Amino acid sequence: MIGRLHRFLVAAAVLGLAGGCGNSEQQKQAEEGAKKMQEGAQTIQQAAQQAAQSQQQQMAQGMQQMAQGFQQMAQGSAKVVDYEQLKALLPEMGGWTRTDAKGEQVSMPISTSRAEAHYQKDDGRLELDITDTALSQLLLAPIQMFMTSGFSERSDDGFKRAARVGGQPGYEEWNAKSKHGEVTAVVANRFIVNAKGDDMDSIDTVRKLVESVDLGKLGSLK
Repeated sequence: MIGRLHRFLVAAAVLGLAGGCGNSEQQKQAEEGAKKMQEGAQTIQQAAQQAAQSQQQQMAQGMQQMAQGFQQMAQGSAKVVDYEQLKALLPEMGGWTRTDAKGEQVSMPISTSRAEAHYQKDDGRLELDITDTALSQLLLAPIQMFMTSGFSERSDDGFKRAARVGGQPGYEEWNAKSKHGEVTAVVANRFIVNAKGDDMDSIDTVRKLVESVDLGKLGSLK
């Protein structure tokens, strides 16, 4: 756009000055003026290109710094415990059949270890998950937001609220229409114990499953 503009200005200047002057000296002055205008336009264009390049470099640096920040948040400051230790804490629950007890451990992109189990009783289904975040804020921050003291949300369908679960800070959610409940506890600011239940009569059964985990022993793992 700048290139088209300066060519137009040059042409206009040459025609205007040449038309109004009949001698060679005036024509020469017109040509010199046109040349200066062209040089000025080129200088503006070069400055615009340099500014664009500088802006791109700043944007690239900003994206790199953001990526480094996310990486630091993702990688916790502790070493994850072996998933077998978490698997050993998956409890039995009276009247329920425990199935599919298993675990896993990964080192990238976020170091975590976890264990899970499923429980069945008639039409009721429960799922329990124990995760070691190794103090990764990328994993903990979204949950901690809902555990803020006093947080509560109610509707005709149910509720969401911060709660103490087994003496630990936690969060619970209940939908009476779908009979779905979810209870989460965070132990030692690093271990997440989460239970989900479907076809539940109340959230009490889901909370009981989380409290059946030996939370004290879990918090002592390192």
